[in-house]
Formats: sequence, C-alpha cells, structure tokens
Amino acid sequence: MAKEIRKTLPTISVCIATYNSGKTLERCLKLIRQQDYPSNKIEILLGDGGSTDNTLAIAKKFKAKVLHVPSEKQHAEYNRGVAFNAAKGELALILDHDNFLPSRKWLKQMVEPLLVHKDVLASTTCYYHYDRKYLLLDRYFALFGTSEPLPYYLHKADRLRQYEKKWTLLGESEDCGKYYKVKFEHDPRKFPSIGSNGTLMRRELVIKHAHADADHHYPIDVLFDMVLEGYDTFAFVKNSVIHLTHSRGIVEFFKRRIRFVNKYHFEEQSKRRWSVVMKGDELNLGLYILYSLTLVKPTYDAFVGFLRIPDIAWFVHPFMCFGTTVIYGYATLMQMRKHKHIGI
Repeated sequence: MAKEIRKTLPTISVCIATYNSGKTLERCLKLIRQQDYPSNKIEILLGDGGSTDNTLAIAKKFKAKVLHVPSEKQHAEYNRGVAFNAAKGELALILDHDNFLPSRKWLKQMVEPLLVHKDVLASTTCYYHYDRKYLLLDRYFALFGTSEPLPYYLHKADRLRQYEKKWTLLGESEDCGKYYKVKFEHDPRKFPSIGSNGTLMRRELVIKHAHADADHHYPIDVLFDMVLEGYDTFAFVKNSVIHLTHSRGIVEFFKRRIRFVNKYHFEEQSKRRWSVVMKGDELNLGLYILYSLTLVKPTYDAFVGFLRIPDIAWFVHPFMCFGTTVIYGYATLMQMRKHKHIGI
C-alpha cells in the first residue's frame, strides 16, 4: 500500500531565488532532501543572480540545478520567476533560501489537499514557525503571522497569529481537519499576501492562465491572476514554515523595507496586479497611520498576544508599526520629489 501511495505522489519543482545565499541555503536544501517523499520526484531549481560565495558549491552538493540570471536582471522576484519557468514538476513549491521545512512530513502534508480537492489551486501554511530560541524579530513576525505590520492592519496578512486556532483571515473557509479550504473573492483588496514562503501550486495551470513570465513573476500577483480566472480556492494546512530573515536586527530590516518600497511599490508598479495598498484601502490605511503614530492600538494588540503566549517579542509591534509608517511616508515623499524634479 505504501508503495502505491508513493507512485501516486506528484512531482514537485522547488523554486528558489539565490544571490550569495550560502549562510542559509545549505540548511534549506538539506531539509528538502530529508523529506519523506520520493527523491526522484523532487527537483530543486535555483535562479541565481551571480553568487560569488559558496552558493553554487552548496547547490551542487544537494543536486540543485542552477539557472544563471544576468546581473542587470538580478533581484529575488525575477530570479524566482526564472526558476519557476524552467520547472518540470506537476507542482511548484515557492521557497526562499531562508525558509526551512520543520518536519520530514511537511511536503506530504502540503500535497494532501491538492490530491483530495481538484478545485484547490495551491496550498500554504497557516503559521510561521515559532520557537522561543529564535531571535527577537523572527519571534515577533511568527507571533503576528506577517512579514510587516501594514498588511496585518489592512487585513491582508498571509498567516494566522500564533495563538489562533480558528480561521480569522480573508475568504470563506471550510475546516477540513488537517487544513482549511478557503475560497476568495475576485477582489484584490480581499486577497491576502500569499504566494511565497512555502506555497505549493499547480504549476501547469499557473503557466497557462497567469502572467507568470520572469518579468511579471510576483508570487502574490500570479496567484491573484489565477483567482480572476476562476481558480479561487486554496488550502491552508495547519502546520508552519520556518522563516528566519532578521539576524541583522531592526535597523537592517528598516533599510531593506526602504529598498522594498521603492522597488515594488514605485519602480515596478506598472507590472503589479496586486499591492498591499490600493484604491479602496484609504480608510484602513488612515487608521493604520493613526494607530502607528499614537501607538495605542499596536500596544493593546501586543498585550493581548502576550496574555496568550508570554513573550516580550510581542512588544516589538508598536515600534515596527511606527517605523514602517515613517518608511512608507519617507519613500512616498522622495518619489513625489523625484517625479516633480523630472517633470512627471
């Protein structure tokens, strides 16, 4: 019986963007290769932007195929898109080099809803993995279930808060035991920021119906393209993915957010079909700014979380809200000044 089940498991292409990713890549690939899943049904593809560290040696060690990206094209979304478009598997797993699979059964858990429900386009995790041994910022993001506070207050967070045991996010949900089956509205403002950090999808369908070429391969946008085509049902498995990106601390996080805002919200805006902030979000955005500047609501939310899971990391939240608001405001003003200067 076990052999028959293994025969029916679909092939999987793991698509990872890399650029001097040696510090985290070995652990990432090792945990993929240790999965309780037929090794001949897993291919690993790295869209690499010209790494000069030990990234390529690690790729060779774990039999990952390296796809070389021209230096002028190098950035995470494009690299990932190159890997996705070269994939051959029935399913594609979008993973970052600093994502780690927390158990050997993880791939099978993620595949199950796609085998059971033909209308499910993709599966992702309900949570970011939480461990008290993690650094402060990694614990904070795992506790709140988001990579920054803005989508949290615009109701577009991609994961549940760590203490939540019922579906509280967007969409119409059905509890299927090991996972939630969730149907989303065909409205970008009512679609969460899912697509990366361990999202498994039906590759051929996405290639056929979404703007999935490397130049337009923003994971959230690609999945929302699919929603507009009628593929609007997803599975959220009641497990987690480890996402550790904040070893350099809060100052480096804010520097990265400035680069992120400039690139994805301004420079490449014409390519995007989804954004954290879009027309119709004005009220919630205004409330978020108010919350961030007064600190009352973020502090209250942190205190509620602390009562459920005592961890000082909850109280990073008010500072993150304030800092993110300042960054978005600064980036917006700089862009307005730039456009005025060049006469746009």
